[in-house]
Order: sequence, then structure tokens, then C-alpha cells
Amino acid sequence: MTGRFAAWRGAHGMAALGIIAVTLLVRGRLLAGSYFNQDDFYMMGRAHESDLTWDYLVRDFAGHVNPLQQLTLWLVAHGTPYRWPVLVVGILLVNVAAVVLAWLIIRRLLPGRWAGVLLLAVFAWTPLTLVSTLWWSASMFLWPHVVCSLAAVWLLVRWKQEGAALRHVVAILVVTAIGLLWHERAVLIPPLVFGVAVALADRATGWRRITAAVRDNAWLWGGMVSLVGGFLVAHAQLTEVEGGGGTPRQLLGVTWSFLGRSAVPGLAGGPWTGEIEGGAVRPAAWVTAVSLLLAAAVLVALLRGGGPARRWAVAVLVGYLAADTFLLLTGRAAFGSIIGLDPRYSADIPQAAVVCAALALRGGPAGLGFGLLREARVRRFAVAGLVAVYAVGAAFGTALLVPHFQNEEDRSFVEAFRGDLAADPTQVVFDDLAPAELVLPLVGDDSRYSHIFGLLPEQPAFDEPSPRLRVVGRDGHLEPVRFAGTIGALPGPDGNCGYEVIGPEETEIPLALPVEGRLVVRLQYFSQAESTVEVGAADWSVDFLARRGPNEIWLVLPDLPGLVPSLALQGEGTEPVCVTDVAVGLPEAP
Repeated sequence: MTGRFAAWRGAHGMAALGIIAVTLLVRGRLLAGSYFNQDDFYMMGRAHESDLTWDYLVRDFAGHVNPLQQLTLWLVAHGTPYRWPVLVVGILLVNVAAVVLAWLIIRRLLPGRWAGVLLLAVFAWTPLTLVSTLWWSASMFLWPHVVCSLAAVWLLVRWKQEGAALRHVVAILVVTAIGLLWHERAVLIPPLVFGVAVALADRATGWRRITAAVRDNAWLWGGMVSLVGGFLVAHAQLTEVEGGGGTPRQLLGVTWSFLGRSAVPGLAGGPWTGEIEGGAVRPAAWVTAVSLLLAAAVLVALLRGGGPARRWAVAVLVGYLAADTFLLLTGRAAFGSIIGLDPRYSADIPQAAVVCAALALRGGPAGLGFGLLREARVRRFAVAGLVAVYAVGAAFGTALLVPHFQNEEDRSFVEAFRGDLAADPTQVVFDDLAPAELVLPLVGDDSRYSHIFGLLPEQPAFDEPSPRLRVVGRDGHLEPVRFAGTIGALPGPDGNCGYEVIGPEETEIPLALPVEGRLVVRLQYFSQAESTVEVGAADWSVDFLARRGPNEIWLVLPDLPGLVPSLALQGEGTEPVCVTDVAVGLPEAP
């Protein structure tokens, strides 16, 4: 292959461009209908509240240390917060970049072979990568790593075909370093590149391929080992991986779920039917059985009609799957077999499967050695038919997943919240925990509305004294505060004024019963003139502007140590502020 655009010329190149166009159209439309979810909200909140420091970039996030992801989060949170269309463009770009790189590899390994078009369709359309495309956090875990992995393989293949060792070695090491700084799963890049190098060592046979690959690429392996070793040492110092362990039976259960019930059906274009529980996709039993039969048939075809490196290519894929499974078992096995059913963890397998399939076919007989497929026209129609069948199967698999992973309810919630704020910017929001459907309470205070929505362009206010304090309803709309139950104040000494607050002298308002915890206070008052009033209890205090006439003000009493038996008020000026009623209580769940 020569020329910069050689991979895109001819009928094969046009077919590849067609697959890329379909991918761009379908996934672009699905992405446009998706939205932020779970980790997206509180990770952006953390980024917005942080300065761009080294400590922020290497902070431990659930056992992960991903400096480039943290940088991306910071840039989004401070530059384009909650602008989903901007992120859609970014996700599509890395998704399409991965498909382009996959084709560049396939075309170099299988020049003039229609089988490469089928492999590209599998990589581009498999529903296995769909969930990690529609969810921003998951897409950041997947696509940049896959792009770096495919870029390293492509550079190695080009090096072996065109020469220029130094340039390619440096480039491979750079993309590997970028992958490691992006996500820990990039530790799989060196083993995959090594496996490809072994499969390409054609001047040796048998086990001599390994020694030839080591000898011919010594500088590359030395650099990769240094990179991964340094990364692992730094990672161990910065974080602790949790979630591994389990009995042998549990580990086997996770492995079966991961490979047999998630990866294989996904590669086959499924699951075509099944159940979805949270992030876990449970394919029907017949889907798993049919997918395993298809995988076995493909494996037999590759071993029967592949090229001289077909057994090594299969061994590379087996090794990659083993390493991928090991990462899952050491990091998430404690969650049980259900974790293996989450497509996010198996979404990187298609890139290795397609590369290894291309390596297995390289140099093999046309038509995999089957008599009917030896004629070029028959092969062309056969591949077109298989691509069409795969497209239909992937469409069914996609249709099953999309309604559960487009996060339409999250979009509706945020749009309702923002719409009510835009309609009345003077409203103040009671800072509560967001519902679990939006952000799980496992992250503690990071799931509070002030954390996840504090970066909105509407600049919402939280827990400030206001006559328009609002609670967030289950649908995201802002609603007036209603008490589930209240504790009032004892009757004031002045029958007409209640409790008179005037000047700096402190006025104590005893409650009927002491209260504790984080509560809402409603003060009803009237005054002849505007003045500032300070309300306090223990070491907490807050000011509000008392306006003329009869009014009310809502305050948020924080969770103070000990019981709160009374409120202390101080004013300013010479005109009294008469507090006629006090109610302290919990807001009623909307």
C-alpha cells in the first residue's frame, strides 16, 4: 500500500467510508438523544470546585488515577458546563477516530480482502460499545484508550511494512504514555502490541516467532516496560484498588458473565433479547447459546482457512481476554457475577478481536479455503450479505439497549430545574441530596444539588435566606417548601408584636421543644422600615434583609452539635422588627 489515501481508494475503501458514515449517523443521532448520568454530575462538580493543580490531576477516584481525564473534566466544568452537544461532538470524534484506525490496520493486514470490510462493520456497529458511547464518563474510559491502543498497533504494522524504526518506536511510546495517563486499562496496550509483533514475525516459525519479536523490537519493549513499570509504581502510591477477592466459584461466575454472557453476545451483534438491571445486561439463554455457536464457527473458520500466523493470532486474543478478565477480577470481583454483565467492562474487547481476526486471515487463502468462496464475485456478495445480517442483528441489540441507557429522565430532570430557575432567578434552592436515579448517595455530599448544579450557567443559590426558598421535586421542578412537621416558638411577650427585635440588643426566641439536625426555619414578621436582622444559634449565624410590611423569610438551620433550644436575633437602626411566628421543621419530601 502506497500513498496517504490508499486505504480509502477502490471498492473496499468506499465500503469502509460507507460503514463510517452509517456509524456517524446512527451513533450521532443516539448521542443527541442521550444525556449526562451519575458520575458525570458529581465528577463535574468536583472539577468545578477544584483548582487546576497536580493534586487534583492525580487524585484517587474510586481506585482510578487518570490525570488526562481529570484535566478534561476540569476544562469542561470551567468552560462548557452542561453543554451536551459539545460533548456529543467530542465523543463522536474519538469514536470515529477509532473506527478509522481500525480500518487502517485492517487494510494493511488484509489488502484487497473483502473480509476486512466485515471486520470493520463488527468493530463499528457492535452494541458492546454502545453503552460506553451514550454515557460520557464511560466513553472517557473507553474510546481514548481504544484510540491509543489501535494507534500503537497501526504504528507497529506500518513500521514493519515501511521501515523508519526510530520514528515509529517513539510514536508508539508516546501514544502508550497518553493511554496510561488517560486510563489504567492502557496497561493492555503493550501485551497487545507484543502479540501483534509476534504474529508479524514471518521470517521465523513456531516458538522462534517470540524470540524474533523480542530481538527485533528490543528498544520498543524496553521503553514499554519502563513506562508501564513506572506507571504501576506511581499508581500503587496514589491509590488503593478495592473490589477484588472472592472465592474460586465467585471468580468463575464473574468470568463466565464477562466473557460468555457479555463479550461474546455483544460481538455477535446482540443481545437481541434479554433483561436489563441497572447497568447489567442479561441476555436470554438462547442468545448466549447462539452467540457461542457463532463464535465457535468463526474460530474454526479462522483456524481452518487462516494464514501462517492464525494460531498465534488466536493465542494473542486469548491472552488479551485473560488479561482483561484479570483486571476485572482484581478490581471488581467483589461485586459478584453481575459486574461481568456490565458492557462497560467488555467494551474494549472488539478492538482486540478485530485486530486478531485480521492477523489470523493475513496471508491465508481467499475465501477461507472454502470452494464456493474462491470466486471474487461470490466473496463480495457473501461479505455484503454478512454485513447486512450483522447490521440487522446489531440494530436489534441496539434497540434493546438504547431505551435504558439514553438517560432521558436525567435530561428531563435537569431541564425542569434549569427552566424553573430561568423563570424566576430569585428562587433559592434547599440543598438536599439528589435522587439516587440522578446520583447515587454512595458519594455522600458530592451528590448534593449545590455540588452537581453549582456550576450551571443560571448560577443557582443554595440555602441562602430567602422569601422564595424552594425544594427540588422528584421531576426536577422547584416547589414551595412544605413542612412534614414543625416545632414552633413559645408565645412572644408582646401580644401585637410578638418578639421585638430592635438595635444590637439580642432578642431570644425560645422554641417549644429543642431541635437538632439540618432543618428549615420560617420566620414571619412585619416592620415599618427595611433593616438587617441577624439570626443565630450556638456558633451559627446568618443575616437577612427585613422588608417593610408583613413578610416571611426562610432560613436553613445547619446540623449543629447538640440541641438547639432557641434562636437569637439582633437588628439595627431604631425601627423594630416584630417576629410574629416561628416554625422549625423538615421539608416534606416532594
